[in-house]
Amino acid sequence: MGTKFTKLSKKQKKEKKAPQNRPAHPNKHMSGKQESVALITDHLSDVREKYHIQPKELGHGHYGVVRKCQERTTGEWFAIKSIRKKKVGKLDVLKREIDILKEVDHPNIIKLHEVYEDEKYLHLVTELCTGGELFDRIIAKTQSAEGHFSEHDAAEIVKHIIEAIHYCHDTKHICHRDLKPENFLFESTDEHSVIKIIDFGLSRHEDTSPSHMMKTKVGTPYYVAPEVLNKEYDKSCDMWSIGVISYILLCGYPPFYGDNDHEIFVSVKAAKFDFPSPEWNSISDKAKDFISSLLKKDPKARLTAANSLEHPWFADLGLVDKATLPNLTHGSEMNSKFAHFMGMAKLKKAALAHIATHLTHNEVATLEDLFKTIDKDGDGTLTVDELKAALDSGGFSKDICTELEAMIADLAVEGHHSLNWKEFVAATVDKSLVFKEDKIKMAFDYFDRSHRGSITVKDLQTVFGSEQQAKEIMGELNHAKEGAITYEEFHDMMEEEGHITT
Repeated sequence: MGTKFTKLSKKQKKEKKAPQNRPAHPNKHMSGKQESVALITDHLSDVREKYHIQPKELGHGHYGVVRKCQERTTGEWFAIKSIRKKKVGKLDVLKREIDILKEVDHPNIIKLHEVYEDEKYLHLVTELCTGGELFDRIIAKTQSAEGHFSEHDAAEIVKHIIEAIHYCHDTKHICHRDLKPENFLFESTDEHSVIKIIDFGLSRHEDTSPSHMMKTKVGTPYYVAPEVLNKEYDKSCDMWSIGVISYILLCGYPPFYGDNDHEIFVSVKAAKFDFPSPEWNSISDKAKDFISSLLKKDPKARLTAANSLEHPWFADLGLVDKATLPNLTHGSEMNSKFAHFMGMAKLKKAALAHIATHLTHNEVATLEDLFKTIDKDGDGTLTVDELKAALDSGGFSKDICTELEAMIADLAVEGHHSLNWKEFVAATVDKSLVFKEDKIKMAFDYFDRSHRGSITVKDLQTVFGSEQQAKEIMGELNHAKEGAITYEEFHDMMEEEGHITT
């Protein structure tokens, strides 16, 4: 269950009863019906009194949105992450993130400025990073005519990431548990900008006793360590994730992948990878050794953050003229394949959800009944607790129990605590109903708002209301020349397997 970019159908009477998951808008948070939710901070306050919040989104996640805000008295700009408390499920998770952000102080970790809370939302005001996400910036550099990104550049970025994690592990005894490209932003667009870890939503303090292991299955499929999937791990899981990130930085595709989360997990658990030609031909043996030292299936055999900083791969940093070093080859063919793979995966997920929520009443009647049975409080969302209660009740068939277990596992891996009707349908509907020609054409027409016979970034922005989301879904870098997705490409995306090919 990756990021959801879907909207509820208005054609089904019963679907209308389920509330839509719209982005949280901080300018509307003090009006309307009050939600009875426990306090995370010590009092309620109105963030608008001190900050002017821009309506345009900088980012969009499962729980809320990120926007720019300006302090009214000083004119200083910040980022504000607005989280709808009701969607979180366990408020102690939010409290833990706040406590960790207050505790940490490192140049490569986002700084928390202030926290505001009202009846519906929690607002985290942080320093503003305008340099873009890690992979977006690297791909943009390597695909521009004047851009340059070398192995040396990759080593510098990885070293800064490890320095931050070394601080977390050895000074604060914090395990991040969700290191992935989306959680790194550059502070500015400057060539020498600092990189920052921006999200500690799944982080926790580690019990330093030798016998204690963390057991909660969290993380993101491509980057999660095998021992996390087995629900017994320690802070070394972060080093595995850094190994995966380093691998992708150097070649443009991940060491472990599959057509869906399950296949990715199988690949991760096997922990088998290689350095295929031609992308790795020009990469140094030091870099390959560094990655191999982190992608060890046995966590005890992995380099620690402290030890990895002493690895020979970092020995020459600052001692050479970077401009004279060769550009990494993944800026062209392989990076395009990975950008295409990731962009199309997001669009396919959105298309499947759109089709699923436009099926006829007869096609989803059984699912509607099942959803209502599990949704005990009738709020239009299924929490992990409700899913577990349904499993424990013993009132469902083996097939349904298998589906429920898969939902719980997927929610745990992503750190989410609930799913709504459209997500439920997309996850459980018979795929033979979805992959029909008329359904695929219906989804394409929905995205093709300009009626040109192709899907553009502007079309997707109209559908989802966010330029950021539109660019993510389009995989704009892969379509830099064409500027659109044709029906043939869309059709192939819906029917074909999702492997990256070399």
